[in-house]
Amino acid sequence: MLTRVLFVGLLVSTPALALELSQPIDCTPGTDCFIQQYVDRDEGPGVQDYACGAETYDGHKGTDIRLRTTADVEKGVAVKASAEGTVIGLRDGVDDHLVRSAADRVPIKDRECGNGVLLEHGEGWKTQYCHMRKGSVAVQKGDQVTAGAKLGEVGYSGDAAFAHVHLQVTKDDKVVDPFLAEEKASCTKDGLTLWSKEAKAALSYKEGTVLALGLADHGLDLAELETGAAMKTPTAQTPIVAYVWAINLQKGDIIQIALIKDGEVLQNNSDTLDRAKAQYMLFAGKKAPQGGWPKGSYKASAKVSRSGATVIEEDKTFELN
Repeated sequence: MLTRVLFVGLLVSTPALALELSQPIDCTPGTDCFIQQYVDRDEGPGVQDYACGAETYDGHKGTDIRLRTTADVEKGVAVKASAEGTVIGLRDGVDDHLVRSAADRVPIKDRECGNGVLLEHGEGWKTQYCHMRKGSVAVQKGDQVTAGAKLGEVGYSGDAAFAHVHLQVTKDDKVVDPFLAEEKASCTKDGLTLWSKEAKAALSYKEGTVLALGLADHGLDLAELETGAAMKTPTAQTPIVAYVWAINLQKGDIIQIALIKDGEVLQNNSDTLDRAKAQYMLFAGKKAPQGGWPKGSYKASAKVSRSGATVIEEDKTFELN
């Protein structure tokens, strides 16, 4: 069986690295997968990721790479070994189920990793891969695997609030942050890393990310976006609603969404966040006018401002025929 979801221990000092990691998921970061959370490098009650940001939560000991929605799990996205190693632990058979409350955690006590695989790489190095899709684990205990070998598929088993793989790296059973693999290093984007050159480039740090931006025919709720529910496009007789769904927003961020036609703002909405948000959705829309919407281009325009600077600005246009 796998060990419990998180190894105990502080970040380990790594003066001599003997492990190089490749990307642990078969996707294109920024296009169909996204880093949701990093290792928390703050040993106290605060949070800090390797890049001096707050894209983590207190005590988080791995890197979470997510799919956009739970519907994307059905595509069978492979979880891959980040380095050559031996399978020393695994679990399968845990249901895929989004955790939304304390009650949801009761049935998965001591199985928070869900379905997963634990690899040993020699010289005290191990990598652990959690939250795989039920029934997808593709290796057996004792197997020797190469870097890039399929271990299973991305899911949302165990303590998972979204579909993702949680990669945890340890040396002598102490956590190592693969983005900044030195215990006492000051946070920086340019520190000592375990990632290969290719993986480091693909997994570059983002100051927040838009998961979805578009136009719908009704006011949305977050669950619709999380599950990948089919969005009905507006018609001349329905409301037109602009929406944005973003991750890794920080306290004080100002998020804005506007519905625009021919340069005219038909409706807008904004919010100043009172705390950091792992994910957040905002929309603005209007009912169809008498006689219906005129044909033409309608635009959803999203913007996130942080400390007076724009960190996200994206538009999406929809043609109403």
